[in-house]
Amino acid sequence: MQIRRTLFAVAILGTAAIALTACDPPMPPDVAAALAEQSYTCVQGDVKVTSGPEMTDIVLGWSDALTYSCVDPEPTMTLTSTDIPADAQVVISSYAPECSVAASVPLAVDAGAFVYTESDLGSLNLSPKSMAGILEGTITNWNQLASDNAGYDMPDLPLKIFPKADTVALKSITDYLSAQGITLATKLKVKAVDQLDNTDASMLPEGELAIVPYSFAVSMGLYPANVYLGLDSTMQPILATPNVSGIQSASTQWDNTTSGSDLLVKLNTSTTPIAPEGSDTAPTPYQLIYPVNLYVCGADALLPRAVARFVLRLDSQGSLAASYYAPLPEATRIQALFNISKGLPTPKPTATN
Repeated sequence: MQIRRTLFAVAILGTAAIALTACDPPMPPDVAAALAEQSYTCVQGDVKVTSGPEMTDIVLGWSDALTYSCVDPEPTMTLTSTDIPADAQVVISSYAPECSVAASVPLAVDAGAFVYTESDLGSLNLSPKSMAGILEGTITNWNQLASDNAGYDMPDLPLKIFPKADTVALKSITDYLSAQGITLATKLKVKAVDQLDNTDASMLPEGELAIVPYSFAVSMGLYPANVYLGLDSTMQPILATPNVSGIQSASTQWDNTTSGSDLLVKLNTSTTPIAPEGSDTAPTPYQLIYPVNLYVCGADALLPRAVARFVLRLDSQGSLAASYYAPLPEATRIQALFNISKGLPTPKPTATN
């Protein structure tokens, strides 16, 4: 095992170095993660990784990046994609895998979305109240959505919803509605199905809605509905848009909690979203989000942790921008990087006299 590359972030490490000169206390997580951010560790071996189809190209990209990074004279560390979950040492999924989980951290952000087929509409807005009405079956005509879509002549046509929804995508919506103070009926018009094949939802008949993961909607070119939150002071609609900006804005509202070897996230709607770098204001957060997690399966070994550290680094996470997922918010990514690096060597700043 050997550190392949080490660069020091001067602004961060200057303070850390001063703090470490008089004594050697435990390194703060953000400092340790910042140091790990500037390096990767090569551990001899191959890690088999399984993921959903929307993540396949990204995993292959990380595999290619490793072939240029952990090469002779370093230990050769490789990543191989597999379709057989039982063979995998690393599982990337929004569902808990059927294996003994040694550690888990968020890797990316996904969201639940209402997608629709209605040729008379260029876009669709749904208020939380309307979402509840669709789920409960009290909204059955498109013209009942007129107040959410001012300026559009909503058609007087039946509105139906696809009867099956991916469990995690549906839960992200029902959790959001609960956070808005909306209590849903016990029986809904949709049934939650674990790890649903959403292919049928990509061929909706005219006038129908479906609930799918945002990543699936984007991959299939489907149209997701905005969340309508009322009017601003200039009487313009306030919309939470299901796109990377809106999803990333909401993910900055996550609270991070460590439990053993796992990093858990939970949306805190009272937290002010963080504006992206270079901007003074944060986009309206699209809060129907959930994490896509990286799970280390089987024995808690350094090899899968080293691969996980590699893909959590900023330059590797950057590849998610070209995918169907949103990258992690910085605070969550740094904490995940720190947690997953347990047992791996972390570079230390040079002590001063």
